Amino acid sequence: MENILRRFPIGRVTEVRRASSGLMHGTWLVEAEGGKFVLQRLHHKLATPEILSDFKAVTEHLAARGVLAPRLVATETGEGVAEDEGRWWRLATYVEGETHDAVQTPEQAEEGARALARFHRAMQDIDHHFQSQHPLHDTEGHLRRLREAAARPEFAEAKAAIADEISEVDAQLSRMLLPPELPRRVVHGDPKISNVLFQGDRAVGLLDLDTCTRHTVLVDLGDAVRSWCRDGTEDERHHFKLERFEAILRGYAAEGPPLGALERRHLGEAGRLITLELASRFLRDVLEDEYFAWDERRFPDRRTHNRARGRAMLYLANDMARWQPEIDAMVVKYFGAMDA
Repeated sequence: MENILRRFPIGRVTEVRRASSGLMHGTWLVEAEGGKFVLQRLHHKLATPEILSDFKAVTEHLAARGVLAPRLVATETGEGVAEDEGRWWRLATYVEGETHDAVQTPEQAEEGARALARFHRAMQDIDHHFQSQHPLHDTEGHLRRLREAAARPEFAEAKAAIADEISEVDAQLSRMLLPPELPRRVVHGDPKISNVLFQGDRAVGLLDLDTCTRHTVLVDLGDAVRSWCRDGTEDERHHFKLERFEAILRGYAAEGPPLGALERRHLGEAGRLITLELASRFLRDVLEDEYFAWDERRFPDRRTHNRARGRAMLYLANDMARWQPEIDAMVVKYFGAMDA
């Protein structure tokens, strides 16, 4: 760790401590003479020059618009990352605040939606061509890759334990794919609540800006619904929280860009779509056993953890479907008629 940090112009390091690790990057908090920073060991599938270039452009644009966001710290030699034994290490400025592992109240969900809305508004005029091609929220692609993995003979034994789940996810997602003519805007790509920065009760910005790209804002709103409108971890089965869903709509409608008729028409199913998409990714990793980090304290291996995750997401999606009439009525309440 000291060898990595010496490559950055931050002065003498006084403290390094491990932060709670997400599914992808390893993260450490660093205090040094030059200030407070966040050091990340980038996941090998998210360590590319294109992703780094996009991260730099997004964070600089947000800073120019007065939106709180981390800023990339280059190495002493001007590189965006330090490389060590084939792994990339990225340093960024630390933004004061706190994060939550889960939404506790509708008020937190509304605040998170306001932060997401301000992010979407701030990014409307960015003059940047996104170079990276993220697999996130390529729903059709994720479904295709799940089918391809399920057809491979070497995964037959792993598939046997989740064949019913694969069939159900395939059947539902096939009917729910978003139309390609939806407006494309800059999206965050992974707005789980732990990526929302709070200062007290107010959400002030978004973190983990590696996955920004151009897409429909419905993928961000759908992912927020999936992540914020339930309790527990992603591997636990929990019911959909309708009052939090309404809070998300209320917060986003107050500060976000206006949504067109086609966006409004598909908003009510966006949460279920993204939930099923994530289920497809977890089920695929049950077969391929290579992508998501897993909790060694609670599960014997990655496949077992991903099996629990896939089943929990499918349970949540099916619970959302029970509330579809109420969900659609709320979309109309906050955004107007779907066909207007």
